[in-house]
Amino acid sequence: MHAIVSGAGVAGLALAGRLALDGWSVDVLERAPAPRRAGYLIDFFGLGFDAADRLGVLPALRERAESYPEVRAVDATGRVRSRLPISVVEQAAGGRYLTILRPQIIEALLAALPDGVRMRWGAQIETVHDEGGRVSALLSSGERLEGDVLVGADGVRSRVRQLAWGPHERFVRPVGDLIAAAWTGDDPELAADLGGRVAMQVELDRQLVVAPLGTTGVTGFAVLRGVAERDARAAVVDMGVLGRRAVRSATEPYLDRVAQTVVEPWVRGRIVLLGDAAGAVSLLAGQGASMAIAGAERLAEELAFARHATDVSRGLAAFEREWRPVLEREQARGRRLAGAFAPHSRIELEAQRAMWRATAIPGVAHVVARAAGGVAKGG
Repeated sequence: MHAIVSGAGVAGLALAGRLALDGWSVDVLERAPAPRRAGYLIDFFGLGFDAADRLGVLPALRERAESYPEVRAVDATGRVRSRLPISVVEQAAGGRYLTILRPQIIEALLAALPDGVRMRWGAQIETVHDEGGRVSALLSSGERLEGDVLVGADGVRSRVRQLAWGPHERFVRPVGDLIAAAWTGDDPELAADLGGRVAMQVELDRQLVVAPLGTTGVTGFAVLRGVAERDARAAVVDMGVLGRRAVRSATEPYLDRVAQTVVEPWVRGRIVLLGDAAGAVSLLAGQGASMAIAGAERLAEELAFARHATDVSRGLAAFEREWRPVLEREQARGRRLAGAFAPHSRIELEAQRAMWRATAIPGVAHVVARAAGGVAKGG
C-alpha cells in the first residue's frame, strides 16, 4: 500500500513514520525547500506525549527539549511579580511534559523516519484526482504520483483542502481579534539576565513570553489583540523593558492570525485531512503538536491492516468518526481560553494577575498550572 502525504509538519511526519512501520511506502511532499527553522516554544503533553512514546520518538524529543526551573511573571519595568516552578507544571501533567521548540519536534520526527519514506522537498501539488481505486496527484514539476490514499497534512492553509474542498475562507475561522508572533535571536546579555528562567508579561490586549536558548540564544512568543500585523513589532516594544529587549535581536519572525479550521467532512473518497488542515485547535489550546501526533497515530491505526480499496475507505471513515469528537473538544477549550491570552478588560487582567500572585500560596500553584494547561502554550 502506498500513501501520498502533503506536508512535512508534525502530523505528516508522524503519520509517515507510523505507516512505514506498518509496511506502507510513503511519499512526503513539502513545498518548502528544507525544514523550517522558525517556530514556537511549546508545551508538549497530553495525548500526543503518549503517542510519541508509543511511536518510539519520545527519547529523541527529551534530548532536544529545553529545561527551565520556573516561570517569572514580570511587569513593564521588568520587575518580577510572581513565580511558578516548572516542577509544579510537570506534576500537574503527571510528569509527562516537555518544553520544546516546534522545529526540534520536526527534527526528531525526521531523524526517526524508517525506510519506506521518501522525502520530496520543494514539491507542491497542482491537481488531485480520485479515481475510485486509486488517487493521483500532479506535482508542480510535472510528475504524477499515484497512491492508495492522499493525506492533506499541510496546515491551516492546506493546499490539498483548497484543491479538493474549496477556498480557505470557507474553513479558516479567526479566534477573536488576535495575532501571534514568534521569533528567535542571539542575545547573550538577555539570555544571561533571564538566568535560565522563562519571563512572562501580561498587559491589556498583550501577552509576551521570553525564554533563553542555551547560553546566548533567546526565543520570544507574543499574542496581541486588535493589532495589525504590520504593527506587531511596535506593539511588543511598547510593552516595556522585556518587549524592547526581546525584539531587538529577533530573527526569523513568524507572524499569523490566531485561527481554527472547521471542516466537514474530513474525508472525500480516498483523500483525508489531518492535523491543522482538518481542525486546527489554535495555539490558545496549547495542544496543536500533541494533537497532531495523536491524530496521526489514530489514522495510521485505522489504516494499518488495509489491503485493498474498501479497507482504506472503512479506515478513513473510522478515523473521522473516532477522532473528530476528541479534536472538537480541544477546539472548544481553545475558544474558551481566548480571554486568558491578552486579556481585553481590566477585570480579566486583574483576575489573571491575582491568579499568578496566588502561586505563592502552598497548594494553589498546582491549581494555576492545571488551569493554564502549561506555560508557553503554542502548539
